[in-house]
Amino acid sequence: MASHIVLTSHPRNRSAQHQPIDWGAPDARSRGPLIASLSQPAQRNVIGTHSGAYSLYRALAVAAGNLQASHRPDLSNTTPAAVIGPHPQWHDPHRIVSLDPWGHRVTEDFGHLIAAGLDIRPTIAVTRAHINMPELLGAIAAGRLIPDGDLLTANGDVKVTKAAIDPVWYLP
Repeated sequence: MASHIVLTSHPRNRSAQHQPIDWGAPDARSRGPLIASLSQPAQRNVIGTHSGAYSLYRALAVAAGNLQASHRPDLSNTTPAAVIGPHPQWHDPHRIVSLDPWGHRVTEDFGHLIAAGLDIRPTIAVTRAHINMPELLGAIAAGRLIPDGDLLTANGDVKVTKAAIDPVWYLP
């Protein structure tokens, strides 16, 4: 039995099997995948865990016996709902990075590696939604807002694009 508990999410020794990362690369495939797998430590090339803040809930589900520790999510139908980027600053090797700009495209950019067994997961989820705000109906009725059908609909819905982002850091 260990005399202490190690509270780290990354192995002490880097594996020869890990995928290299080139932070200055012009696209995701050239940069390489970011792998934070707990179930495949030999594949890890970053610290942290997949699912960021939700990793606690995953750990609780595993501890309660409601989820297999080796569970891999089904990434079908996870294509982003909106096109985002690319932008030149995404591949500047001298900038601090706080998110993976291609994190919403892992199935598009690394589907072949996922199919080969690498535990690569999205770090950004992009969705579209309609938000209904009743107070906008009053503004529309009073003529203060005019629905354009693109962002604001006649029934007061606002069309939005949402992104849930797990932090991913690179400090040059």
